Amino acid sequence: MIKLTSRRAAIVLAGSALTLVAGLVPAQAATTGWRTEATFAVRGKASIVTGVAASSASDAWATGFSAKAKGTASPQPIIRHWSGKAWRSVTLPAKIAKRWASQAPALTVVGVASARSVWLFNAFQGSYLRLNGSRWSLGQLPGVSEKSGAFVEVDAVKVFSGTDVWAFGDRITISATQVASAPYAARYDGRKWATVTVPGLPSGGGAIAAVAAVSASDIWAVESPDSSSGPAALAASNPAVVKSALAASPAARLAAGRLRDEATSAAAAPVVVQWTSSAGWQDAAQQPFTASDQVTSGLAEPNGDVWFGGSAGNSANGTSPLTAEWNGTGWSVADLPGKASSADVPVAAMAPDGTGGIWALTVNDSAEVDRIWHRHGTTWSEVKPAFGKHRWELIALALVPRTHSVWGVGGVQGSSKSSVNQLIAIDGRLPR
Repeated sequence: MIKLTSRRAAIVLAGSALTLVAGLVPAQAATTGWRTEATFAVRGKASIVTGVAASSASDAWATGFSAKAKGTASPQPIIRHWSGKAWRSVTLPAKIAKRWASQAPALTVVGVASARSVWLFNAFQGSYLRLNGSRWSLGQLPGVSEKSGAFVEVDAVKVFSGTDVWAFGDRITISATQVASAPYAARYDGRKWATVTVPGLPSGGGAIAAVAAVSASDIWAVESPDSSSGPAALAASNPAVVKSALAASPAARLAAGRLRDEATSAAAAPVVVQWTSSAGWQDAAQQPFTASDQVTSGLAEPNGDVWFGGSAGNSANGTSPLTAEWNGTGWSVADLPGKASSADVPVAAMAPDGTGGIWALTVNDSAEVDRIWHRHGTTWSEVKPAFGKHRWELIALALVPRTHSVWGVGGVQGSSKSSVNQLIAIDGRLPR
């Protein structure tokens, strides 16, 4: 994955100066290191990319949306495809496009098995858009029933093949007196979707906030009692850009109340669970997190090591970026380098670099500053990207399989302080 970091989207939409679109930012001349590969503008609208996934050097998919910063027009979905030559806009069949846009998919999670097997999930509604061969179709995850007040939020997706797909997040049930949630997992076997039982948190409630897949038969996930890293965080904020999306999405609108319920509940530690083909889902034998920790991202290295990233309370009454590594025998938990501050600074996204190292994104919520970190050997160091002089935001990362290249997507300030363009960045050689 890319892990879907909805919290990052909320930051971009709610508080940043990246709110309208003006001119393009030229691609950088560099051929190594983090640099701009492409930017796209939609005149008169905010335009940002929030998800990316790749199956090969000649197949990657990026999703996002554009919307007026003021007004009530619904966000319009953005789908782009990398074919090994350039990023091109994808045109859906007219009926499919109309129905997909009507769902106001302001935030999507994308997973791909190949250029002919693609899944895009509406994070707010539990619906999806699928490409199977050359045919696009729409569908709904099991467990969703607007009539009975049951909704599914999707935080992460793993697509192993056209006949093995997982979706993770939480299922929200809404009654006249409360909004409750429970960790959610569903699996597609090539014919149909079915929910899969996951051990719940000891305190109840929560969501699957991060997933790391070693293989199709070895998946790790973290259940978090705090949903502030999930799509409800975007619903609970009040950016003008997504007001119409919330109006069109009862799941997003009503799920916002869950945050208020959870804010008054007792603090609990995130719990690591593991799925194997032989034993199903079980609590991991060792647990690395405490009640002050939040988990927002995850990855699995080719050697089988598992990483999760998030934040931990610090001595300055803020949070510092946290990483936890499982090496097959035990967990190693540590903060990234830096001085503790009163700000909230999580690890919002992670990806392998293809050479045995790891990329991580952190964001300082108060200062609205992104940082890119690289782990080489046992050392983390900050890396400065060549994105030009304008302010930028990266939201998601994706390693290109069998390469040393990583895609990054987000937004970049345009020619004025009140403008934003879609940003697609790359580290390593441009995949062909």
